[in-house]
Amino acid sequence: MQSPFSPHGQHPPYAQPYAAANPYAPPGPQMYRQNVFVPHGHTAGPLVGPTLRKVKLATGIAQIVSLLGGLGLFVAGAAMGGDDGSTLALVGALFFALWYLLVIAYGIANAIWVYKFWSWIPPEQRYTSMWKKYISPGVAIGFMFIPYFNIYWMFVVYLGIPDIMERLRVQYPCSKGPAKTLAILALVIPLVFFPAGPFLQYLFAKHVEEMAAEMQARMAGAVPAAAYAA
Repeated sequence: MQSPFSPHGQHPPYAQPYAAANPYAPPGPQMYRQNVFVPHGHTAGPLVGPTLRKVKLATGIAQIVSLLGGLGLFVAGAAMGGDDGSTLALVGALFFALWYLLVIAYGIANAIWVYKFWSWIPPEQRYTSMWKKYISPGVAIGFMFIPYFNIYWMFVVYLGIPDIMERLRVQYPCSKGPAKTLAILALVIPLVFFPAGPFLQYLFAKHVEEMAAEMQARMAGAVPAAAYAA
């Protein structure tokens, strides 16, 4: 039998020896669509429970109440004048301090929610149409602290979640409709009417969490999408 390395059936004396693939070699990084490389060892986390979105809603409502209460007390204090007016203005300042603390608390709760939800997303799906590179949960949060760039990054993350869920729906169908409209409303409406923000964020989080719960059940059952189409 002739060797494939030489037309005369002889292995070339100066050629590099042929190395067969090592079946026991550790797996390298996997490549997915859009040339997205997933770092080795990244795995999906558990589902996000409803507690975080309820905390976000509660702190959001408390923000609105404290801000409007502080403004009302300031206006009333200015109108009254005197010692009583000064007292009302002082109480209004305390309301503003409370509002500031609640803004921080809301931001922390929101960051934790984004991190946990992004951790649930299967690693091969952690990219969006606006950012076609792998986005780890840490990057999803960390880039929100970059001045000016974070304005763009909010759209990457919040519009990316509905895109990812639609891709997952192909493999794991669910009864919930697309979440993109809710994501757009949750981003845009608060810029015009800020009191709507906590409520729209709650509805968006609830919608995608319910989608994730249905998909998770089908992932655990390992039932292929074709079975649901039959």
